Amino acid sequence: MASPRAPKQWQLTENETINSFENWRQNLLYLLSLDKNFSPYLCDDFTWKKKTSIDVNRGLKDDRDPIPVADRKTAVQKNVQLELMLGFIANYCSVISRNSILKQSTSLNDIWQKIRQHYGFQSTGAHFLDLGKITLQPAEKPETLYQRIQAFYEDNLMTKDGGITHHGEIIPTDEDMTPTLENTIVFLWLQLINPGLPQLVKMKYGSDLRNKSLASLKPEISQAIPSLLDELRSMEDSRIMRTGAFNYNNKSKFSPNSRPFQRQRRKPKSCTLCRAAGRSGQTTHSLIECRYLPEEDRQAIGRTRLVLQYLEQIENDNSYSTLDTDIRSL
Repeated sequence: MASPRAPKQWQLTENETINSFENWRQNLLYLLSLDKNFSPYLCDDFTWKKKTSIDVNRGLKDDRDPIPVADRKTAVQKNVQLELMLGFIANYCSVISRNSILKQSTSLNDIWQKIRQHYGFQSTGAHFLDLGKITLQPAEKPETLYQRIQAFYEDNLMTKDGGITHHGEIIPTDEDMTPTLENTIVFLWLQLINPGLPQLVKMKYGSDLRNKSLASLKPEISQAIPSLLDELRSMEDSRIMRTGAFNYNNKSKFSPNSRPFQRQRRKPKSCTLCRAAGRSGQTTHSLIECRYLPEEDRQAIGRTRLVLQYLEQIENDNSYSTLDTDIRSL
């Protein structure tokens, strides 16, 4: 079976993201690994010195025991191969000085940091504060936003060779994405789409969240985002109508035509849905409180009741306006 072929290496441009840079870097590393002469220099812990007139071989040494004689290389041979590799990298990285790669670099990680510094997303403690700049862009898909947030967190995971200390110490191993971080990413993603989404998801998926993590439900939540946003808009419309009705009622209390408040006798509760189905307890709750009533029907009934209450108040006060006509047409 033929080995998979990597895409042809491409040039870095002046406009790159963390994701596009990582794609470029990983493709480049794969192509370099195909040449066995470059393999020793691709290790994370392999370093060399800057090239100077005094040390033209960058501190590289001749091979000795226990390396077999047939496989040994001199410092000069190693330096030639290293320069070929550095030149290959520089050919596709014209955004920074060629000599900063050929002469000033000391490791692959050093080269990556130089490139990241050029784009402004180098690995530093301050880079994490750019999390606050992530927002949902106009016409951006929710899934695209999620991928941007995830890429940001992955890029800020601490590494043992990253040069950043934590509480004064270098971490011994590279940091992995933990379940808590994955949950945090999903929460932030929901909040950036709509601040009301986290609480709505908690209400809708409460039973599943008893024994599952938030991140594990992300695929299901992602598919339901359009309907969840529609529900939030419906809830917001209802809130606005309630606010409008409340403001009108307060105003009508002080109008010349307003009638004294009359306490109405509360009607006994009765659920027509349970009565029709022959269920017990039909007098313990109203229709809108019935647990068998679909959520969409419950919201529709709530909106209808608000409109009817508003119209009734207007008719009692004999106050007809353009607003009255608009509401009657709903």
